[in-house]
Amino acid sequence: MKNREWHKEKIVSIDFDGVLSQYNGWEGEDITGKPIKGAKEFILRLIESGYKPVVFTTRNPELISSWLNEFGFPDIEVTNTKYPSLVYIDDRCVKFDGDFSKLDSDLKDYDVYWRKKDNRIFDSLKDSKK
Repeated sequence: MKNREWHKEKIVSIDFDGVLSQYNGWEGEDITGKPIKGAKEFILRLIESGYKPVVFTTRNPELISSWLNEFGFPDIEVTNTKYPSLVYIDDRCVKFDGDFSKLDSDLKDYDVYWRKKDNRIFDSLKDSKK
């Protein structure tokens, strides 16, 4: 990983699938959705406000760079490396607030917005011993 001065660069790391691109679950490396409404404008606002948006993805960065170009996004960095950042924007995250006993219930309540709500991902998580 490059040595980055992320706080000076004001890096904002943004996930691709489910954040910039419509997503309904994995369908293959080359299958990407259309941009989510407002995504390009959000990236532009970040840039105009002095932040450096960086797309992070588990996909091939060249594929995602081509997608961004195809849909008229500004030329921004794409990586499969998680850089230190001011913030991470991701559809698959649970914010940890320092309390592991609360984290148990947060995980049980967790789901991604695009997933069919037939069952929760962490239904089988055992309760914490208090």
